[in-house]
Amino acid sequence: MDPYVSSFLHENDDFLAGLRAYALDNSVPVLRPDSASLLSTLTALKKPCRILEAGSAIGYSAILMAKAAPDTKIETVEIDPDMAGIARANIAKAGFGDRIRVILGDASDVFPALSGNFDMIFLDSAKGQYVRLLDDVVRLLSPGGLLVADNCIFYGKVYDDPASAPHKHRTIVANMRSFLERVLCGNEFQGTLLETGDGMLVAVRREGK
Repeated sequence: MDPYVSSFLHENDDFLAGLRAYALDNSVPVLRPDSASLLSTLTALKKPCRILEAGSAIGYSAILMAKAAPDTKIETVEIDPDMAGIARANIAKAGFGDRIRVILGDASDVFPALSGNFDMIFLDSAKGQYVRLLDDVVRLLSPGGLLVADNCIFYGKVYDDPASAPHKHRTIVANMRSFLERVLCGNEFQGTLLETGDGMLVAVRREGK
């Protein structure tokens, strides 16, 4: 990224800056600064009442979205019990314990059990899982609702034929390509893939689909 552009992406929130520092020190995946800026801006624009997130990690992105949309309620799903515990502690410290609920479990099990409509869904869990979540994303996302998914370029590997990817990544790349093709080429969403961070998909669920 150009240094001039990156100069605008410093963390301007002390609490989030502390979480980012913790994540970097402990090798915990966290949104890249440009991806965090985009997610925060999209959330502020959408002003969602309810957000569903797959992949809590230490709670950084859920807290980021809660700060961007002061009236939102967030349900965030985390498969790792240790990470879920850290996320809950961070969320409580940030003062969002009444607005953010951490659900322990695999998103592929939790999403089918959820009901009601969400105004925004953010996917940042296992990358090969996105396509498996899509039917429930469509079911749970309100018409006109916003779908955002991170790491959709997967370190540049989606640009090439899955067969050329390292063996351990072939299924992930193939599944990510299927996810992108259904969202961007189907009739359920209007969306685009941005080369922000490691690739962020932004899509709106079409009315009546």
